[in-house]
Amino acid sequence: MSDSGALAWILDVEAYDFDIGVLAGTDITGKALVISRQLWSVIRGDKVVSILIGPGVFKGVAESGPRRIEVMEHLSALIFDPAMLRYDEPVPQVDIVNPEVIDPLSTSKPEEIYAVIRKLIVEKGNVLAVDPLVKVSSDANVPETAHYAESLEKISVSHVSGVQRARFILAGTNSPLYRPFADWYVKDKYRNPEQTKIMDTFSSKFAAFEDNETLSDWTIVEKYGITEATGIAALQEEYQASFNILSQNEAAFLFD
Repeated sequence: MSDSGALAWILDVEAYDFDIGVLAGTDITGKALVISRQLWSVIRGDKVVSILIGPGVFKGVAESGPRRIEVMEHLSALIFDPAMLRYDEPVPQVDIVNPEVIDPLSTSKPEEIYAVIRKLIVEKGNVLAVDPLVKVSSDANVPETAHYAESLEKISVSHVSGVQRARFILAGTNSPLYRPFADWYVKDKYRNPEQTKIMDTFSSKFAAFEDNETLSDWTIVEKYGITEATGIAALQEEYQASFNILSQNEAAFLFD
């Protein structure tokens, strides 16, 4: 499998009857940021779910009756069932239809386009215009003619780089979500995924990274035949790949 780098995924998350650890049966809403090489599919028996694997963070609010608790968990993965993405039903859902996906390692690419330029020209005298808009003449003045002159011109456009876009979207508009992620990384807390949680909207809980009940026997579909690792070992392997890309390209992912 070719490695194209790691992407920053920002997704809206909404789940019901969720166990946040200190309180069960909550309705939880918020945003998740995960640095994952791609959106993976994992299979266990006849069940297939989607998963983002890599350093990340969830920030949101959990509500249960009159109780309202702010939630922030540092993540190593986000698991959800794509078959449950129904917006008219109270079921766990992750907005993978319109995610904000950023590639900080992408470069700025110049592009040449052709445009038709129309200039409005007003000339005095007897002008032979192909398509005059208006002619003004009087006995005492020189006649004036207004018309368009069209030309085909080549224009060079330079798109912003991935780093510029990431800086604006992550450190700018999503700073409340991004800042805890960046601070945790600077403290070297993501190096050990055992310090993070797995946000499992499929099972409605935050699971420990070593939770064998949550991860046992899952196989990453896209890596079938490439690796024999399954379950926790497969997650560990892919998490490390994402973390390595992040650590080797810190300037592209971390901003002041």
